[in-house]
Order: sequence, then structure tokens, then C-alpha cells
Amino acid sequence: MTLHPVTSFRLPTAPSVWIVDDDEDDQLFIRSAFKDTHKPIRVHTLTDGDELLPQLTDCDELPSLILLDINMNRQDGFETLNQLRNTPNFAHLPVVMLTTSSDKSDCKRSLALGANKCLTKPTSYKQLVTLVKELTQDWEFV
Repeated sequence: MTLHPVTSFRLPTAPSVWIVDDDEDDQLFIRSAFKDTHKPIRVHTLTDGDELLPQLTDCDELPSLILLDINMNRQDGFETLNQLRNTPNFAHLPVVMLTTSSDKSDCKRSLALGANKCLTKPTSYKQLVTLVKELTQDWEFV
């Protein structure tokens, strides 16, 4: 929330989505898909799981939703999700795991670790926009 300079009342800020994905193209496509929803959603990107907890600790406002890639180089999504769910200040944050894998065990493991949802990354931009629109509805973004 931000303070209105004249009245000092807090104004609601747009919901924010944090994308944690080491693939810059995927980051760009997901960011663009959120823009294409024409809703006031702030998007923040991180390039690896090991960046998430430090940035959450230092941020002014927690994200409304975290999109977490499973396969990352330094710290994968499973380890990141496990750390997140074991940190009381952040355990409540909604997390959607994203994967390019068709292995159903990845989603089963994600859900067992506490993910709110697990989705396969779409193969086309049109499908990605549809997925993002569904996420904005699922998490009731304005």
C-alpha cells in the first residue's frame, strides 16, 4: 500500500506476481501475458530459487502470487518451495509450480510440498495468456 500525500490514507496497490524462473524467455512471455490481461498487476522476476527468500525478507509488500519454475540451475523449485513453506512469515503465500515436464510425479511432489497448484508450461503464447487469465481469476486479482 502507498500513502496518499495529501490525506495520508493508504491507497491499495495493484496485486503483484513474482516469477521465479531461470529462463529469460519464459520470464518475458509470462510478463507479457500478464500485460495482455489488461489488469493492473505488477510483475517481478527472479532468475533462481535461491533469490526468493532474501528478496521476500527485504520487500515492502509481499507478492499476491508466486509462479515458481521447478527446473532451475542453482536451487530448484522443490527446494525453494520447501524453504518457503518452512518459513512462518512466508508459508501462507500462494505458489503455483510451473514445469515443462510431462512427468506427473513432479506435480505430485509439488503438491505434497505445499504448492497451491502445479501447471505444465503452455507451448503457445495464446495458451499462456489463457493460463494467466485463469490465474488472475483463481486468485481474484482486480
